[in-house]
Amino acid sequence: MKLDRRKTFFVYPKPPFHFDGTFYKPSHFPNKLKLDDWEIGKYWQGLRLGKKLYGLKMENAGLGLKPKLKVSVYSDKKIEAGEIEKLKKEISWRFELDIDLKEFNDLAKKDSQFYPVFKKWIGMRNASQYTLYELLIIAIVLQNATARRSQQMLDVLIGKLGTMVEFDKKELWAIWLPEDMERISEQELRDLKIGYRAKFIKRLSLDFTKDKINEMNLRNLEKESTNKELVKLYGVGPETARILLFEVYHHYDVFDHVAPWQQKIYSQLFYGKELVSANKIRDDIQKRYGKYSMLAVHYIWEDVFWRRKNEKIEWLEKEIRL
Repeated sequence: MKLDRRKTFFVYPKPPFHFDGTFYKPSHFPNKLKLDDWEIGKYWQGLRLGKKLYGLKMENAGLGLKPKLKVSVYSDKKIEAGEIEKLKKEISWRFELDIDLKEFNDLAKKDSQFYPVFKKWIGMRNASQYTLYELLIIAIVLQNATARRSQQMLDVLIGKLGTMVEFDKKELWAIWLPEDMERISEQELRDLKIGYRAKFIKRLSLDFTKDKINEMNLRNLEKESTNKELVKLYGVGPETARILLFEVYHHYDVFDHVAPWQQKIYSQLFYGKELVSANKIRDDIQKRYGKYSMLAVHYIWEDVFWRRKNEKIEWLEKEIRL
């Protein structure tokens, strides 16, 4: 799909704002069929809003405590004024541009161990470029698999079912719509070597096509109510729902479970040890960061993956097994 119609506008994140920390998350596994792209001060992705697919380019146009983003939106049809307002609202939500982090930043200053990390990334947001459905698809391929295997499965699914968009000299991919799954059988999905996940993807897609959940409405609910709605979806258990509450709905107080694979990384990050009990990690983090526990962990987690771009961290390589 060639997107050759463009509209440009500006948005103004609440200061302080860290552009690169917000738009690039090095902890995300790198699939070959790219869903997004980044270089210092610039970010691109295919963005779905409703059933329409846009190309999105974000550029850092601000200085210091006066953050400013130049946003270019690409489409295959003329972009109307009403679309621009909807896109501004959606971009602000997904990338948390209107969030006031003053209380969190004040808390971070009291942490002698990790304040250098928080200071380095001050203004970084917990951004999610994906829709709820798209993130669930990624969650499904991450289940019970190494990062490399997950990457392979997502690439083959995107190549078969996704849409490639061309804009601003970029070729990026977008995950399919839920209703697109109606034209492919479960067996055809299994033939793509994704195993039991074929059933999960088919059933989950059906939940969305039957409007079992309304992603936008959940943005206005309290955490507990959102959680109840999420676990109604096929294959979504408490742990997946917890991740979605943070990744999609920006609840920072959901650090109440530590998965075994996370436990090993957290043990090294917070204690410099091979293995610390999951309960101790959870309790220590909650005591230290309170209602901002998940956001604080996000900063520290992303920081070590940024470091990995420039140095080899032996214990981390062993755990992520890319």
